[in-house]
Amino acid sequence: MATTAAVNLQPLPTRPDVNWIGLSVPSPDVVWISGNKATIARSLDGGQTWNYSQPTNTDLQFRDIEALDEQHAFALSVGKNGNSRIYYTSNGGTSWQLRYRASGEKFLNCFSIAPKTNEVWGFGDSIDGKWDLLRSTDGRNWLSSSNAVDSPPLSAEGGLAASGGCVRYTKGVWAMGTANASTARLLVKSSFGIRFKAIDTPIVAGPSAGIASVWPFTEDHVLLVGGDLNHPERRPRIVEYKDDEFTPLSEPPLTGALYGLTVTSNGALIVTNPSGAALLPTVTSTEWLRLSDANIWSSACHDSVCYFVGKSGYTAKVSLPITPSPQTRD
Repeated sequence: MATTAAVNLQPLPTRPDVNWIGLSVPSPDVVWISGNKATIARSLDGGQTWNYSQPTNTDLQFRDIEALDEQHAFALSVGKNGNSRIYYTSNGGTSWQLRYRASGEKFLNCFSIAPKTNEVWGFGDSIDGKWDLLRSTDGRNWLSSSNAVDSPPLSAEGGLAASGGCVRYTKGVWAMGTANASTARLLVKSSFGIRFKAIDTPIVAGPSAGIASVWPFTEDHVLLVGGDLNHPERRPRIVEYKDDEFTPLSEPPLTGALYGLTVTSNGALIVTNPSGAALLPTVTSTEWLRLSDANIWSSACHDSVCYFVGKSGYTAKVSLPITPSPQTRD
């Protein structure tokens, strides 16, 4: 059972012909979004108006964007045959520089940045029994790494490029979530660690199944969401890893695999997928607030302001906290 949120998401005007997937909110009024048709948009007024740009004429899908502020941002496109690329802008999207281009069969799913140092880690599908991780210490020079994890990849182990959330950096901790293999695994390390530790998780696994989004608090405390794209009934889809133990959390009122995960400044959890968005007030809560039924792939917050993006130009925002109404729904 879930309650219906008393505050509705406020729709924002963006191009309806673009499927938005990447989302970054460096301040409450500065929003960067990215999607297909090689399109990126930036707003400086909380999503009321947008400036659009295209880093390339190639029809790329920009499924992840990481903005440092209103002028500086990195954007990741996905795909094989050279379509996995990272572009950078230092002038608000007026122009973009190609900073990295993968070759051959390499497929990057998502990436994250440590804002103070510009250190970058990207996660790609494994190739020929080896990890394909990408690292940069400064956002300029890049090194592909096959030995950055303490154990080899499982057969077909890779990621889900569903929301830009399968790699995340938070408070000195890097975390990644894997998919498509017999076990969905958490990869985690501190900023000063040499290698990622690979940890088996109970998140449903297999082809087109696994972890889609991670949220680390410490090396020993990480939230994970995911699921099975082909078998939406499989559980668990959301778990908490803490002190070497996994605890399934209350299942949200959304159908299918969970794509995005955001933890707000007051500790609430927001999850998104093509059947909508929902909020859990705390990790220990059991009752979710249903925020939307729209096709939403990603969410991101800064302070009390949260933004949402999805298919067919969907973009919205809401200010927290949200309180439930007396009405309930199954």
